[in-house]
Amino acid sequence: MTRWAIGADVGGTKIAAGLVELDTGRLIERMELPTPRGQGAQAVIAAIGDAVLRIDDAATRSDVRWQGLGIGLPELVRLDGTPASQWIADWRGVDLPQALSRFAPVRVESDVRLAALAELRYGHGRSLPSFIFVSIGTGLSCAVCRGGRIERGARGFAIHFASSDLVSFAATTGQRTTFNLEAFASGLGMSEAYEARTGRAATARMMVEAEAGPEGEALLDEATTALASAIGQVINLIDPHGVVIGGGARHGAALLRHAQGQDTGLYLGRGVPGSPGSVESAQSFRRGRRGSRPACWRGRRKALISRPDSAP
Repeated sequence: MTRWAIGADVGGTKIAAGLVELDTGRLIERMELPTPRGQGAQAVIAAIGDAVLRIDDAATRSDVRWQGLGIGLPELVRLDGTPASQWIADWRGVDLPQALSRFAPVRVESDVRLAALAELRYGHGRSLPSFIFVSIGTGLSCAVCRGGRIERGARGFAIHFASSDLVSFAATTGQRTTFNLEAFASGLGMSEAYEARTGRAATARMMVEAEAGPEGEALLDEATTALASAIGQVINLIDPHGVVIGGGARHGAALLRHAQGQDTGLYLGRGVPGSPGSVESAQSFRRGRRGSRPACWRGRRKALISRPDSAP
């Protein structure tokens, strides 16, 4: 018997929903709605419900009966499935699964862990004993998979690598410097940094597509260098078999290509022979199917690999 479910990915700018065949990962219906960010939790719940109703109508027309609803949030999510942060909305006192239980049984998770789970079941993770999934979008986050399991941590918060401030001191002067990678190199962070530098507005996508002038090109190079450095340090800590890079922002794939121009091998610990392979996520909502043209880091060289449905 074929198993079906509806997934709703709540992002910083849009809610993407789709009807998925669970055994294969095949996506047969999909749609997007703008995220009502800043309008409260009930507005977000209503938007998710609207998206689910539209997908459900399409499923009925296709004579598909689905059994569950999965919701990915760009939030910290506790082990019991309750949101623990308030980036998209203030979830305190809100029972999100109950609010949507009229549709089907509901599971709520951090969006990056669900992306890593999809990669594990349907993408490059099928051939990697361990991997790190790094999400580049409006924000930055990551998830670690070992032995077929996504690590959730003691409280469910094991998705951070870029959101906390890093403090350093100059060796000669003792001058203190504070740096936050997400505030600088995410899609939102790049836009805010560009406006602070120039007084003009530009999106990260405009910088990737060389539509933001020399200031945008310089910021893009700095942001991707910082990203490569941070990913190299995560590699040092975890020592995975591979790194999979994805993200929901429209500029994500292009930003990935720029990031892969920066060599993570330069940031590995001394004596480490080289970085593991790094590939673009094989999961693509916009294409509506599995497959991509992954770009792969191999130590200190780059190679484009046209292998749509397999890991490198």
